[in-house]
Amino acid sequence: AEREEQAEQALRELRVQWKDWPGFPRQDSPEAIAQAIRANPATQRRLVEEGDVDAALAAADQPMPRTYVWPYQMHASIGPSCAVAEWRAQDGTGRPRMTVWAGTQNPHVLRADLARLMGMGDVDIDLIRMEAAGCYGRNGADDVAADAALLSRAVGAPVRVQLTREQEHLWEPKGTAQLMQVRGGLNADGSVAAYDFETSYPSNGAPTLALLLTRTIEPVAQAYEMGDRTARPPYQYDNLRVAVNDMPPIVRASWLRGVSALPNSFAHESYVDELATAAGVDPVAFRLQLLNDPRAAELVQATAEKAGWVRRTGPQQRELDGGSDGDWVQGQGFAYARYIHSKWPGFGAAWAAWVADVEVNKRTGEVHVRRVVVGHDAGLMVNPAGVEQQVHGNVLQTTSRALKEQVTFEPVKQAVDNREWGSYPILSFREVPVIEVMHMPRQDEAPLGSGESSSVPGTAAIANAIFDATGVRFRAPPFTPEVVRAGLNPLTAAAEAAGRGRPGDEGGTPTPPADVLPTLELPAPAVPATATWPRRRSLWARGGALLAGGLALGAALLGWRPSIAPVVQTAGGAAVYNAATIERGRLLAAAGDCVVCHTAPGGTPNTGGRGMETPFGTVYTTNLTPDAETGIGQWSFSAFQRAMREGISRDGKHLYPAFPYTAFAKMSDDDLTALYAYLMAQPAVRAEVPKTDLAFPFSVRPLMAGWNALFHDATPFKPDPTRPPEWNRGAYLVQGVGHCGACHTPRNAMGAEMGGAAFLSGAMVDGWEAPALTALSKAPVPWSAESLYSYLRHGHSAQHGSASGPMAPVVRELAHLPDGDIRAMASYLASFQPVTEPATTKATAANSASGSAAVPVAGAANTDAAQARATAAVAQAAAFAPQPGQAQRLFNGACAACHHDGDGPKLLGVNIPLALNSNLHSDRPDNLLQVIVHGIREPAARDIGFMPAFGHALSDAQVTELAHYMRQRYAPGRPKWSDVPEALARVRAGPAHP
Repeated sequence: AEREEQAEQALRELRVQWKDWPGFPRQDSPEAIAQAIRANPATQRRLVEEGDVDAALAAADQPMPRTYVWPYQMHASIGPSCAVAEWRAQDGTGRPRMTVWAGTQNPHVLRADLARLMGMGDVDIDLIRMEAAGCYGRNGADDVAADAALLSRAVGAPVRVQLTREQEHLWEPKGTAQLMQVRGGLNADGSVAAYDFETSYPSNGAPTLALLLTRTIEPVAQAYEMGDRTARPPYQYDNLRVAVNDMPPIVRASWLRGVSALPNSFAHESYVDELATAAGVDPVAFRLQLLNDPRAAELVQATAEKAGWVRRTGPQQRELDGGSDGDWVQGQGFAYARYIHSKWPGFGAAWAAWVADVEVNKRTGEVHVRRVVVGHDAGLMVNPAGVEQQVHGNVLQTTSRALKEQVTFEPVKQAVDNREWGSYPILSFREVPVIEVMHMPRQDEAPLGSGESSSVPGTAAIANAIFDATGVRFRAPPFTPEVVRAGLNPLTAAAEAAGRGRPGDEGGTPTPPADVLPTLELPAPAVPATATWPRRRSLWARGGALLAGGLALGAALLGWRPSIAPVVQTAGGAAVYNAATIERGRLLAAAGDCVVCHTAPGGTPNTGGRGMETPFGTVYTTNLTPDAETGIGQWSFSAFQRAMREGISRDGKHLYPAFPYTAFAKMSDDDLTALYAYLMAQPAVRAEVPKTDLAFPFSVRPLMAGWNALFHDATPFKPDPTRPPEWNRGAYLVQGVGHCGACHTPRNAMGAEMGGAAFLSGAMVDGWEAPALTALSKAPVPWSAESLYSYLRHGHSAQHGSASGPMAPVVRELAHLPDGDIRAMASYLASFQPVTEPATTKATAANSASGSAAVPVAGAANTDAAQARATAAVAQAAAFAPQPGQAQRLFNGACAACHHDGDGPKLLGVNIPLALNSNLHSDRPDNLLQVIVHGIREPAARDIGFMPAFGHALSDAQVTELAHYMRQRYAPGRPKWSDVPEALARVRAGPAHP
């Protein structure tokens, strides 16, 4: 593509089908990851064998075997990969040359790979390294540079290859999982009996993908010796064994910060903490007993003192300082490590020690790292500020990996299931801890590497702090709320897993309400007795119409087709009408949304060709321009009037009621004249449209005569003398030219709009629910004339939500109408709503069998009552929020930046609280799913804001989980949707509205 948006469009149109991979091992739990690694073929290397480990373990007074599991994680580069390549067939040497611009971490290795891939000498490749998104390890597999090189040679032009966010998450080589097993224990005197450490590390050697796909190199999994970094613990154990199981990759992986040292140290530092607790010794003091390196011991002591370490012999489980509600506890954890890198036995980089202060909510499982103190010994520092910034970066990434990050895999295709930040969240700004860095004064010592060292002890320090706060040990990050909640409350967690919360709900047990909670009391939906329904014909009138229809049907079947003679439009044929009439017609065309239905996607306005899906087949709209051959240029006003009133075309053919002549028949002759004048004043455009061809018997148009006799009343609208002029004007617009019932009224088996109380009671259109416009609406706050006016005029109501889908272009067209017409429509529609009473709240005491009596809310005016209801609905939804978990993280990552309860920043759009959104309270999930999957590219009004589509970034399971969460979070009083997967399949298969 020559332009980025063209490439994006091509990407959206491309359909790729991947085969299932049934041999891929499960990775959906720490136990499954451990089993997958155990089952992976391995070669063991015995690195250390000191003392007699087996005899010491056999004699141990307190054996303590432990297993620690590290998950697959992403590099999660904030900036997706990008490279540019320019291949030139010949230069002065007669050899092809190539220039590549890439944000690579290994330019010499990449140039060698490109030379091998392209069959060129490396001296013929100029590789220019660019400053790109910093991402240790990810840029060691420069897939995009190789892709750009191949494409540039293929097209003979410079090519830029840039991954999307979804592609980056999917295709980046991951940070590998790891399994650490420790056999150890204590002697009777509290000393360590032995330490037998075995680590298993699926290889992280990730060849450039193009080398594999072109079979330049054979796709043979290889085992690299990379699991031995910091494999030896930093403490003096008399009986010590260290072994590494080298194995080929399970998932394509590359170096990630800390490589195998961070998981190994997580096991070492968690285990020594467990030993200290079992021995009844302070964890820092216990470490100092085992350290024989004075420099390391000095760092440990100084860091503990700097952080205000509180000595203890077991978990303190202290309540939060300053008082709390009893749910929050705090803890302090310590860890120390030195990063040993390169080929065994390796080289030592800087020393680092962490003290992490954490807060844990025992009920929800939320963990907040409040403060981190890092003691750092890097020897001579030329730029201490630069070292400090590196430490800060390590703390943030390590905290994020400890609390949030884990790659998940789709269970059927086994593809990576994390394609955006909702499903793979990273630490946010509001979660950043206070970081204090203490540099050891070692300016007389040799400088040591600081790039990764301070990350290595971090996860263990956080895990040890959680243990200090809760008394529960966690041995498999990430420490997400659901993981911590399950560890603290195993019985409750089992109930959640079994689907017990709100009955049948996947979102988990709702958070119990506060002691005093204002809960919204809404009356059962009931249309007011004063509502005036559209008039229906009497039985005598129906019988007469049926008889006439039968005669017309017989005549039609015999070949009689009452056509109206064509007319010849002279140049400027609409000149017979004055400007006021044409302008009136323009407003009527806007009220009737003529251009919306009579314009094909990407087509010229009003030239027809849009397919209208009906239960009986697809009906294509006609060309409304005054073109003589393909439009209505030969139509007289009489022919136009008959089509609008009776549903019969100029040539005598019956029209299908997908063209809503059943509503247009209500229009006055003056309005029909104005509309005709406007259409004839438009430029004539020749445009052939597809032919409507329905299956038999619906293809037999004369049968419509019988349909019209049964269901069509061609009588123009008659005002109700008992109603005010504004109401009658609104009724005329809604029932007539606005044809609101065409979408919002359900239809019977014959495709006719149902009457009586079914009028405007809601229906499905183009895969969207057109909700009830009467008191049968599921909105938590009843519609008022003012809120209806706001919705129709501006595309949103502060107490109901925003227009989207098929309603968005309707609002855009209504923008042409004068204010009086919009208020009239709102007044008429409001007459079908219940009389707004002052909202009431009820003080609900938690764990109380009975609440106090309902009390009035101050302010009896309708607007005050509606606002009180809205406030109560938002408060109730927040109070009954589900427990934190994966669904909440999906929402926070994908949605929460813009959608909140009104207490956050206003980034895009009007930000109406979702607890008031009518779609979330509906009996059907379709509208919510439409917006999640397809987004809102063309909002009804500018101030609403657009919304990106997530259908390509979230899997079906994730969309389903997100929809269930949003329903439970924002409509807690509504039952769980039972058909989300089926509805989602319909939405994905159906058309997308912009």
